[in-house]
Amino acid sequence: METTRRRRFGLAAAVSLFAAALGACASSRATEIDPRFVAVHNTLTSMGLAQVGPVQQGTLVEGREARLPIELGAQCATLVTMGGEGVRDLDAQLLDPRGNPVAKDASHEAQAVLRACVETAGTYTLVLKMASGSGEFLTAMWSGGVNAGGSATGPNAAALAGNGTCEAPIVIGPGEFTGNTSRGESQNEGSCTQSRSKEIVYRLEVPAQKRLVVETETSFDGVLYMRKEECDSADAEVEGACNDDAENNARASKFDVIVDPGTYFIFVDGYDNNTGNFKLHVTMSDVPSIADACRNARSLPLGSTINGSTTSAFDLAHASCGEDSKGKDTIYHLDLGQRSRVRIVEHSSDFTPVVYVRRTCSDDQTEISCRDTSGADEEAAFVGVMDPGSYAVFADSRDHDVDGRFTLAAETAPETGSGVQGDGCADAEILNKTDPNVAGDTFFAKDDIAGRCGGQGAADVVYRVDLPHKSRVSATMGQQDGEHLFVLQKTCGDRASELSCGNSLDKVLPAGTYYLAVDGTSVDNFGKYNFDFELKDVGAMENACKAAPPLADGQTVNASTTGQGHKFTTSCGGSEPSQASPDREYKITVAARTHVRVALSTPTWDGVLVIRKTCVEPEGSTSARSAEAACNNDSQDSHHSVIDTSLEAGTYYVIVSGHMTGNEGPFTLDYHVLK
Repeated sequence: METTRRRRFGLAAAVSLFAAALGACASSRATEIDPRFVAVHNTLTSMGLAQVGPVQQGTLVEGREARLPIELGAQCATLVTMGGEGVRDLDAQLLDPRGNPVAKDASHEAQAVLRACVETAGTYTLVLKMASGSGEFLTAMWSGGVNAGGSATGPNAAALAGNGTCEAPIVIGPGEFTGNTSRGESQNEGSCTQSRSKEIVYRLEVPAQKRLVVETETSFDGVLYMRKEECDSADAEVEGACNDDAENNARASKFDVIVDPGTYFIFVDGYDNNTGNFKLHVTMSDVPSIADACRNARSLPLGSTINGSTTSAFDLAHASCGEDSKGKDTIYHLDLGQRSRVRIVEHSSDFTPVVYVRRTCSDDQTEISCRDTSGADEEAAFVGVMDPGSYAVFADSRDHDVDGRFTLAAETAPETGSGVQGDGCADAEILNKTDPNVAGDTFFAKDDIAGRCGGQGAADVVYRVDLPHKSRVSATMGQQDGEHLFVLQKTCGDRASELSCGNSLDKVLPAGTYYLAVDGTSVDNFGKYNFDFELKDVGAMENACKAAPPLADGQTVNASTTGQGHKFTTSCGGSEPSQASPDREYKITVAARTHVRVALSTPTWDGVLVIRKTCVEPEGSTSARSAEAACNNDSQDSHHSVIDTSLEAGTYYVIVSGHMTGNEGPFTLDYHVLK
């Protein structure tokens, strides 16, 4: 069964007739082919070709063919035939008036492209054969693009062949297309995975800024990527437009990007050496302007949490943090009645949140601040002192190709604070050795303390540190909303008694009471924070070193660490915070550079052997290694440790300890000076 119809008309009429001919039962497919026809027409017109002759349409069943008369002058012509729903492989061949072949499309697609330059005018025949599938087709012709000798006048002319390479990409528009990568070439690779496979290349013209969603369904492990303007340049890959497995499905790939006007090349490729059949879906939709999005911004109420999603949003704005905040963004407007401290927190477990505030919504030059971190996981927190007025708040993402759900909350506090626990010297919170991680919040705190390095006018929280022994006190700031610093004073509120000021603390202090303030670096920095805090009893270490018995050359010691207490942390005894095995100390003194060997045997437990250069780690050191000359855990096995090294003149301390915690017991220690 076959039918064909002919009529001369322009582009608009051609599209309308084709849609009408498909009928109500196939209207969904008509809307798919219309954009393809428009895209082909626009592309060929941009190449300098002109649509001529009749637009012909018809239907074919598998195995049958249609013969369409084509009137050609002595000219170059390009004939494009597009198949409708159900068409899988449409073959095309052009015969001259005597029936001799002039041109042939050898692809296995639902569309066919022929180009030919003829020297004799006459009635030619376009033979269309439905090699696979069945359904409607539409054929149109354009003139120009190739000289009389048949050679291409430029790269655009070569592209008309549409064999799926960079030299001749297949021209498409929005819609669904089928293909097989096994007939392609292996010349390109996307940035998101390795591929030595063959690929099929499509060309897509984008007339204006659009949201472009491209996805594939494949019979193999496929890869999908896209380049702009330069098909054969890997550097031309569009950011965010490369995907291997969509949603962990190796048989699907997808990217969703906002693109500017231009020519794009879409690659259907395979992971490693995979090839096979595929379906390609291309969808383009309009992108709202930033001005439109700002006008439609929702209100962000103070004191409550709202739920949102970026799934149907667009990447309309970028910011100064969060790696340019390339993700989709949702815009809100925030109204303040009076000058206040403000905290806005975006939380998401689906993507990496970025939150920023602008004075004028559509003007990125009016950004007040941008934050991609906070005092808690999976959060971004904006903090600052803001004047009364209306502001634009952007709930954004660092990740270009990830979207999902989020919550957004905004709260205010008086500009000078309202007071919190630990706000001053009188109600300072107590810190002790059992507080390895300390969490707090200066959002409502007042300004009571300032250090030489900053904190004037900024909110602060005060802690009291009681040291029963000489101790090394260290603190390191972790996650935080605003930027904070540490101010350590002997007398609370007395700057003259300041002992340390900075974003970290490491100080050896005599026994006594001290005050540690967590202060904002400026009046705009406040909010949640957490920091690591550690007290190390330096007195016990120094006493152990003073009482350490000396070792003589050739001496063998038999003793036990049981009941000796844990005083020293070692660099090779496992995770330093997790070490708690007891230790025993000895002293060696060398008058000049000397080669020594110390051997430890622990028959019933896992021992650790250390030679320390100093009894106590120096201030500012980050690990026990800074005080060590050598450290060995296992030599032959977990019951033997050996140090064989050269030492400069001086006094050293030999520490016998256990790996991690719970390792203790009898040991044998041998010391020898090697000449």
